[in-house]
Amino acid sequence: MIRAQSRFFFAATLTVLALGALGACTGSEPSRTGTAGTTGAAGTTGVAGTTGASGTTGASGTTGASGTTGASGTTGASGTTGASGTTGASGTTGASGTTGAAGTTGAAGTTGAAGTTGAAGTTGAAGTGGAGKTPMCITEAVMEGVNRATGNYIECDVEDQAIDWDVAAAYDAASNGGKQRKPGYDPGVTPTSFTDYGTAFTGYAAQMCHPYCYKGNLTIGVEFNPATPAGLKGEALFDFPTTGLNVPIANAVGRASLGWIYLDGPALPAGATISAQMVLKTKAKGVILANNMMNNITTKKWYEFKYFPIQQGFAQADLVDVTSIGFRLTMAGTAGAWTGVVYADHFQLRK
Repeated sequence: MIRAQSRFFFAATLTVLALGALGACTGSEPSRTGTAGTTGAAGTTGVAGTTGASGTTGASGTTGASGTTGASGTTGASGTTGASGTTGASGTTGASGTTGAAGTTGAAGTTGAAGTTGAAGTTGAAGTGGAGKTPMCITEAVMEGVNRATGNYIECDVEDQAIDWDVAAAYDAASNGGKQRKPGYDPGVTPTSFTDYGTAFTGYAAQMCHPYCYKGNLTIGVEFNPATPAGLKGEALFDFPTTGLNVPIANAVGRASLGWIYLDGPALPAGATISAQMVLKTKAKGVILANNMMNNITTKKWYEFKYFPIQQGFAQADLVDVTSIGFRLTMAGTAGAWTGVVYADHFQLRK
């Protein structure tokens, strides 16, 4: 505390001495007290600047709409089923459509590829004109035909002018008692057809099943159905070749004709009667009928058509330009149906 006061006293003494010296320096002029200047007006305080308005916050960007999901691809159409016969392969299912890409409105899915068309069914062995059913061999008896041709040759002679559904290459002399057999026209040049006489014949096939001569025969499916008149009738024609031994047949007068049939299957319905009749076809007349028929045909038995010469069974004037030989069957006397086969063999119109 004492030191502080001493400091204050010393400072005050210095001040007095200074003032005294100042007075000694100015003492030659009379002292004039100057008029105090007017105190300048205080400057006006500047108006505070207006605070700038806050900037408006920019509106938020509108969120983009989501892309519409692409439609599912259309499933490919199923393959078309093959036609009847041996069943064709199923059509391949079309591939699924590709999902449409996302984005602004998704693109529609690609349509699935169409299914592959099924393979066509294999044509059965049934002949043209039938319903296409390949007949089955019911009673196999090939050796009966072979034995008949070798042991009773007269029943199977003139084989080179017969429609036998057989081929000559199968019958060499070494295997036929030293005699060279010549089974008739090759089946490939003797086509079979069914006429519009009826619908009871359902199909045919050349088979080694139940021949009358040699090893081959024609098997024809039979379905007698009384639901319609046509269902009780059937007619088959066998064309002669256009080239070969004694063909074409410009005039058949004087020729010998025969043919064999065998009905095979279950017993006939009660009261049923079946008739059989040989037919020929000519260029001018179409199908012509023999003047008689065999009645009361039964199953499990061979029946022979035989006209030696042919004009015994047909009008002589009609025997010009003969192109085909065959037969018809007709069932009557029953409301029952019957299904079986008929074997045909060794049909001739020979010189």
